[in-house]
Amino acid sequence: MISRRRKVILSWLLVGVAVATMLVFGVVDGRDDRTNAERAHDIGATIACPQCVGQSVVESDVAIAREIRAEIGRLVVAGHSDDDIRARFAERYGDWVILTPSTSGVSGLVWVIPVVGLVVGVGLLAVTLSRWRRASMTGEEVSDQDRALVESARAGMRERRDG
Repeated sequence: MISRRRKVILSWLLVGVAVATMLVFGVVDGRDDRTNAERAHDIGATIACPQCVGQSVVESDVAIAREIRAEIGRLVVAGHSDDDIRARFAERYGDWVILTPSTSGVSGLVWVIPVVGLVVGVGLLAVTLSRWRRASMTGEEVSDQDRALVESARAGMRERRDG
């Protein structure tokens, strides 16, 4: 028979494996079967419109955005990679035009810090819950003085409620 402690450890291990699996599938782009139009749309959604504020070239309908969408389409058909196309626009307009941060260098911290924060938070929660559990299992006896104090507080609350 498996002890309760081992069941808890096994449960947390399974949760960890599930989270790691979801993170891996979230990072790995499994959309290799996209059409050229889908690729062009996805790339355009990651490039900011140079004229508009807070819009991608896909969302904007100004002339420059239409030109950039057409150029993205031509580059996709020509066989350029997504990263190469984004790099061309970053060279032309500056790094600010790329809406998704890089996964390398200092910009990569944008992707790492939330995951680290989540892991640290879950770890702290597990430690806190473990300490609470151990404290509740120590079985400290309640003194007669403590019981009398609680009873007098309850009596006072009853008097205020009824009075």
